[in-house]
Amino acid sequence: MFHIIYVSTAVEPMSKRDLMELLHTSRVNNKSNRVTGMLLYKNDFFIQVIEGDETRVTELMATIKNDTRHKNIDILREEYIQSREFPDWTMGFQNLDAADYLKIPGFTKILENNFKPEYFTEHATEAHALLLAFKRNTKSNDSHKNYQSPENNTDQSPE
Repeated sequence: MFHIIYVSTAVEPMSKRDLMELLHTSRVNNKSNRVTGMLLYKNDFFIQVIEGDETRVTELMATIKNDTRHKNIDILREEYIQSREFPDWTMGFQNLDAADYLKIPGFTKILENNFKPEYFTEHATEAHALLLAFKRNTKSNDSHKNYQSPENNTDQSPE
């Protein structure tokens, strides 16, 4: 098992619709490639972990690097892991611009003051811990029972 954790900056602010379309496409593609992970978005900044077979994860990372919706991609971790950390998530997601994230213990300071690519580039361990904290505090997204298509979605924090 292999994972990559990276940060990047959106080229333009992403609307709710943009984020929902990205999430939908990611889930469909990740399911067929047996890739799992988590994506966080705040203030035009992404932090993501993708995990699975090394070849599929590195191929996905190459696709992500060519995506023109973001820039300044910085890989924080690229390593083998014992087992999946997000086994039930084709792509977990949290829009922190719309979420009540202040209730998550220990991350208030990081989320309010340091949620910038530069911070996580120097604190990769905290980036990983933040992703895991959202996993623990958010239910699995793969049931899709609360997921709506981008055309119909009104939920600010899609699952």
